[in-house]
Amino acid sequence: MKEINTVNLVANHVHRWGLRDGSGTLPAGRIVLTVTEDENQWWQFECRSEGDRHCITGNEWSRFVQPRINAMLTLYAQQDGENFHRMKVIMRRN
Repeated sequence: MKEINTVNLVANHVHRWGLRDGSGTLPAGRIVLTVTEDENQWWQFECRSEGDRHCITGNEWSRFVQPRINAMLTLYAQQDGENFHRMKVIMRRN
C-alpha cells in the first residue's frame, strides 16, 4: 500500500488536517474521501486541494478525531480496483 501521509492526531486536527499527498494520488478539487481501517467500519471525509496540499475537514472528520487524540494515523492510497482508501490507527497509551 502506498502511504499518503502519517500524523499524530492532536486537538487542532479535530477541525482540519492539512497534509501533503506523499503518494501523488489524491485528485485536485473537492472530493469525498471514503476511508476504512478494517472494512467493517467506514467514514466519509470532506477533502479539498489547496495548492500543493490537501485538507480533510467536516463533521464526520471531527467526530472521528475527537476520541482518537494522540493516536497515530496513516492514510494510504487507493489500491487498484478499489474506490476507497485504507488507514491504520495506532492508539497510544497515556
